[in-house]
Amino acid sequence: MFGRSLTMKRPALWLAVFFFLIPLSLIGYRVLRLGYPLLPTSPVKAWGLTMEIFFEPAGGNGKEIEIRAGLPESRSGQTVIEQRDLSGTLQFNIMPEGLNQIGVWSGEPEGRVLSYRATVLLNPKRLRKPKPPGPESFPAIIADKSEQILAKRLIERYASLKAPEKLKTIAATAKGIWEEPPPDDNDLKQWSAIQKKYGAEGALLILLRLADFPVRKVQGFVLAESVATQPDRWIAVWTGQKWEHIQPETGDFYSESVCLLPLMIGDTPLVRISGGKLQEVRWDLGKQTLSQWRAHFERIYRSGRFLDRWSLFAIPNQFQEIFRILLLVPIGVLMISVLRNIVGFPTFGIFMPVLMALAFRSTGLSYGLGIFAGVVLIGYLLRRGIDRLHLLLVPRLSFLITFVILAFTVFALIGSKFGVREFMAIGLLPFVILSMTIERFFILIEESGAFQALRTAAGSAAVAAITYKIIQIDPLQLTFFVYPELLFAIMGLLLLLGNYSGYRLSEILRFKVLGEKS
Repeated sequence: MFGRSLTMKRPALWLAVFFFLIPLSLIGYRVLRLGYPLLPTSPVKAWGLTMEIFFEPAGGNGKEIEIRAGLPESRSGQTVIEQRDLSGTLQFNIMPEGLNQIGVWSGEPEGRVLSYRATVLLNPKRLRKPKPPGPESFPAIIADKSEQILAKRLIERYASLKAPEKLKTIAATAKGIWEEPPPDDNDLKQWSAIQKKYGAEGALLILLRLADFPVRKVQGFVLAESVATQPDRWIAVWTGQKWEHIQPETGDFYSESVCLLPLMIGDTPLVRISGGKLQEVRWDLGKQTLSQWRAHFERIYRSGRFLDRWSLFAIPNQFQEIFRILLLVPIGVLMISVLRNIVGFPTFGIFMPVLMALAFRSTGLSYGLGIFAGVVLIGYLLRRGIDRLHLLLVPRLSFLITFVILAFTVFALIGSKFGVREFMAIGLLPFVILSMTIERFFILIEESGAFQALRTAAGSAAVAAITYKIIQIDPLQLTFFVYPELLFAIMGLLLLLGNYSGYRLSEILRFKVLGEKS
């Protein structure tokens, strides 16, 4: 018989394993291939960029003006969200210009300042393969022939080095560091004059271009913990496999862990104006706290991948709220199964505690428990009063439902009168389940006594309270919303619980007391 019982349980075990494998494979694919975070509740890195442009229209008011500024755009590993224009009457458009995204403000201005704000969301796991350089990465060499001859003579000794080593060696010259043996003093003196003529950035660009490196001049920001008020400049150099970013003044490399926010690639000024005079540009870049729900929505909303298109974040916002609640029901049912079958809590059925727990999200735990106790107590007295009438079952339950709704109405009116919002949210309590609870509470008192009825009512309230505390955990809600396939894991756990035939914890404690007495 024992072996046969194991054989009967084996299909349920294999089915549970199958249900566990489904979320494991889907979540693994999302994390490893789509760049999802393993823990959706991990901190979200986001930065807020604010740009204020102060200008003076030519000829005063009534004259049209056009302002162009480099704006951040979504790139590998970062997504730009919430771009907002606060320019008043000026018309605002975003358009591509070469490798850049340009914001264009045009029209007749009323004021003398315009503002732009954007939020940049980082996702380092979604780094794409870097794009190789195009024609724009081979700018003309600004030095004359004699200067080019000198520069070639200085770097010809590095011709045999591989691209990464050659780049590091050339970048070190910005600090005046030359490989042994160093160039002669006359060449160094002439090169120092070239550095003064073209600046550190221009001189470094001459060496890089003569060494056949594709290069780009970039203006933008370094996304750091501190607040930045002025954009930085750096040189992007293609090594054949990836882009390296160099600080032109020092020749230092930005490490791969440093996040850069390019605003303008090339020699074009970050902000330019026609029909007026540019007076000042104020920048502000700082780290922001972004809602984890919003962060996942932005990542998935802009994705074209199959699983992202079938994400719950793709449905309209008003329906997302419904599913945020629906996905909590299986969690509540699982908790009730554990508390009833493993711990041994007595309850009035399965649905009543989980529905009460969901209703407590609107009324609050203390108010919800108080209302539950009050309605059940008054309902019991009413049920006892009509017992002598010997009503049929359906009319009797309908009578109790009507009473419960009447009680809800009274509570709502009291809440409105005294400004207690929780009383006005009482309508979300499951009135049908409460009516059935009143009926079962009355029957249990008649059959098993008041102690057993109160014990069951207290158990139901305790299970509802515990379930409420668990489903209120926001990281848990977010995890199931991002990975709804976890419901298969809950089904697997319920299959395992359904095959449990051992003692409950409450029974073990009770039998332990009896054993000690004997």
